[in-house]
Amino acid sequence: MSLLKKLGFLSIFTIPALIVWGYYMGGGWTFSGFVLGYGIIPLLDTIIGKDPENITEDSFDRVISNGYFYAVVYAQVYAHLGIVLFAGYVVSLQTMTTLEWTGLLLSVMLFMSSGINIAHELGHKRSKVAQFHSQLTLMLVGYMHFFIEHNKGHHVHVATPKDPATSKKNQTFYAFWVQSVFGGWQSAWDIESRRLQRHGLKTWSHHNAMLWYIALPLIFCALLTAVLSWSNGGAIWAVPLFWVAQSILAFSSLEAVNYVEHYGIVRREIAPGKYERVNPLHSWNSNHRVSNFFLFQLQRHSDHHAHAARPYQVLRHFDESPQLPSGYPVMILMSLVPPLWFRVMNKRLERWKSKAYDAEHIRQVVQATV
Repeated sequence: MSLLKKLGFLSIFTIPALIVWGYYMGGGWTFSGFVLGYGIIPLLDTIIGKDPENITEDSFDRVISNGYFYAVVYAQVYAHLGIVLFAGYVVSLQTMTTLEWTGLLLSVMLFMSSGINIAHELGHKRSKVAQFHSQLTLMLVGYMHFFIEHNKGHHVHVATPKDPATSKKNQTFYAFWVQSVFGGWQSAWDIESRRLQRHGLKTWSHHNAMLWYIALPLIFCALLTAVLSWSNGGAIWAVPLFWVAQSILAFSSLEAVNYVEHYGIVRREIAPGKYERVNPLHSWNSNHRVSNFFLFQLQRHSDHHAHAARPYQVLRHFDESPQLPSGYPVMILMSLVPPLWFRVMNKRLERWKSKAYDAEHIRQVVQATV
């Protein structure tokens, strides 16, 4: 991997820097982080273009064991914790205008939604340390059940009717949001209940991770509110309001990513209730270089689903996978306008179907991407 690409993964740190800088500059500068994410990054994607580079077989083991890539991810966990504490503190001062409050909220939302991506990366690791940091990051946005549902639900049922995180053809993002948010929570509860039953444990007990996943974000928010209120000599209700708002917006951004990644894609049913194995045809991809730096190559999503344990630094691009016309920031904005989304994506979906259900084409794709 080139030095430039290695350094590119540090670009995510510009967002928390802009959040802090924007606050102290005041006014519209508080929108700086948000503008970077949804304005400047798409522009750079257009100018700089796509990234065709895949890790060579000779360098695979060396890159996958390089501690630099893991240090960047773990540092991000604490950057996200720091930004939540910073945002809570400056909100508690109650000195911002409505414009500044809104700008800070949107910029923090952008960064915290990227935190769910960090949690996603760490949640696929077997290390207890990695899993702890994954759950810590998810706690900061009140979406801890994702740790269960994504790994044990979504990756099992992706691109089937059983998966609440797979969007259907002609389903709007807004309908999908309801399906995925509430369906994902129910799925995580069911998965955890079955785990407890297998071990002979009661659902309503301290062994139930889902109960902890409800309690811990609330405890965190309450403690943050209590400490900041005490230091200001009175209850500061703007703190929990801001925390809840950034949490909802952050996990809604995650759901927009889910919507984009899996729109309309369905695996072949090879027997009643049984589907073909996931292969690189079963997720939408974008290979735009700059947005992939900020998203730790999440946009190389087909390889991730075909090989879930593969770390971000060695995820591969396949030309055979269905390709999005732009990076995730543009696609997320497009998903908010259903007529535009359908006009752009339904044509691509039909082209995908023409190849995805052809047995010989599938064999060639799987063989070429093992």
